Amino acid sequence: MRGRFLIGMLLLAAAALALRLPRLALRPMHCDEANQAVLAGTLFDTGVYRYDPFEYHGPTMPWLAQPALWLYGTSDFAHSREQPYRLVPVAFSVGLILLLLAVGDGLGRAAALLAAALTALSPALVFYGRCYIHETLLVFFTFAAIACGWRYFRSRSLAWAALTGASLGLMYSTKETWILAAAAMAAGLVLTAACHGRDAGATPTNTGETPAPPRRTTRAIFTAALTAVLVAVACYSSFGTNWRGPLDSLLTYTIYWRRGSQAGIHTHPWYYYLQLLFAYRGARGFFWSEGLIGVLAVIGCGVGLTGRGIAPQQRPLLRFLAIYTLVLTVLYGAIPYKTPWCLLSFLHGMILLGGVGAWAVLRAAKRLPLRIAVALLLAAGLAHLGWQSYLLNFRFYAEGRNPWVYAATSPDVRNLAREIERIAAAAPNEQEMTIHVVMPDNYWPLPWYLRQFRPGQVGYWQDAAAWAEDSRRCPPPAVLILTADVQPVVDRALRASYNKQMIFGLRPGVLVTVYVREDLWRSRQSAGGSRQ
Repeated sequence: MRGRFLIGMLLLAAAALALRLPRLALRPMHCDEANQAVLAGTLFDTGVYRYDPFEYHGPTMPWLAQPALWLYGTSDFAHSREQPYRLVPVAFSVGLILLLLAVGDGLGRAAALLAAALTALSPALVFYGRCYIHETLLVFFTFAAIACGWRYFRSRSLAWAALTGASLGLMYSTKETWILAAAAMAAGLVLTAACHGRDAGATPTNTGETPAPPRRTTRAIFTAALTAVLVAVACYSSFGTNWRGPLDSLLTYTIYWRRGSQAGIHTHPWYYYLQLLFAYRGARGFFWSEGLIGVLAVIGCGVGLTGRGIAPQQRPLLRFLAIYTLVLTVLYGAIPYKTPWCLLSFLHGMILLGGVGAWAVLRAAKRLPLRIAVALLLAAGLAHLGWQSYLLNFRFYAEGRNPWVYAATSPDVRNLAREIERIAAAAPNEQEMTIHVVMPDNYWPLPWYLRQFRPGQVGYWQDAAAWAEDSRRCPPPAVLILTADVQPVVDRALRASYNKQMIFGLRPGVLVTVYVREDLWRSRQSAGGSRQ
């Protein structure tokens, strides 16, 4: 059984990789991906990383990108491509399946294999598993903490306690929202311990567990806590080169508390995540849903909370997962600030419970014809999830009909980048070509698409008046990239003649105009045609 279980997990991991790995550069870089790639690329070039408590989240993303950049033979950030960055979430997304090997005895091996199939095919997990943002890593380290904690519970080994602590430290080092998962885990531990103690008191021989002596439990908690602190300090201090980082990692929570509780463009109702997951209608004729996971998760939650039909040794983990997932879902729904990728944390809990629910449904079908019918229905549901994953990742990857596309970068930005490259190639001295970006709102992902230029060649201003003042002290830039709302201020401050014909899409509803200094425009025209 163990051999077949391992082979099954490896096959499902291979299927997950096959769905996540192809055409990683297909989708334009999202704003959040771009700023993470710039951080990782700067670290690759300079060896320097400094945690920013105001933006960009924790340090695990840039550090983990370094081996991927090396693997792809990247020479420097300017010549890097999308693939090595996105390979990081791909690896950790597939790793979620391999972690199920550590909890096979808790979920049940059949339930774990079904959970692996749901993990491999979930459209949300696949989409964000190909996106260079923190969520997939946070989910992986959270599940690693749960899996290692379960192995400690089963073995009482201090090594597993240390690995649990290391996973907690990596959660902390990945994204500030780790605190929500930690709160849900704490609630799960407390309530599960109360239920487990009650069960053990009623039937001492049923649980299959030997309670650890108090001294050993204290030692395990100390080991886990110390390891977590050491890992977090190492990450935030950039391995001893920035001792301000660990302090900033604590002070940042006041910033994120204000951001999460204030109204803004990312404020959504409590049911926002559930609507995206289970009943999203992006346009007429398009209806996306991971309802299969939701239904199976409800069944699995019932199994976990009641303990019916499962072996006594499985009850602690299943009860913990049920409580953890419920609490985490409520916490994320209660916070007004919502972005779609944040739901991965509780979605993964639903998927684990969904595997349990699927196996419970199969076991409940006692007669063979009924069991075959249930198996076929589950197979059809899994195929539907896989088909949605294909469509959302390889056909509608940048369209509003896709529930996981949020503030997406327009594919037109690649045309903008190519035009800037052609202008630079036509310039008499490409090294002296300067670009000024004047946008009052979010100018990302332009720093990624202008990465071939040195930092001194490209400047960014969010205040048009500040740009007008600064521009008086330097030669007229070769290229200006701006939005319509700052155009009057910029036009009044120009000290050279510019061609203003080129307009590109940056994001939905956001157009940018590219001004090209007339001498360069004539050189560009001589070199070849241009976009009008």
